[in-house]
Amino acid sequence: MATKLTLSISEKTIKRAKLISRQKGKSISKMVEEYLDSINVNEARKESAIEKIQQIMEGKITNPEVDWKKAKAQQLKKKYGV
Repeated sequence: MATKLTLSISEKTIKRAKLISRQKGKSISKMVEEYLDSINVNEARKESAIEKIQQIMEGKITNPEVDWKKAKAQQLKKKYGV
């Protein structure tokens, strides 16, 4: 079950996030969720969340186990009922 979360993020970062989101074909929420799912306790201690999110936004961190085309198609089907 998805739960809403409100974040305070600079306008500059939001604009960049929206651009990257469009380029990647996935929502900002999904990018943040993937990041949070990818970290473990040891990683959290080594690197700040802000640095990780910046790497995601820059496309430096991806999940090689995900078939992005399939995920995008599923999301569009879910969103638009296509």
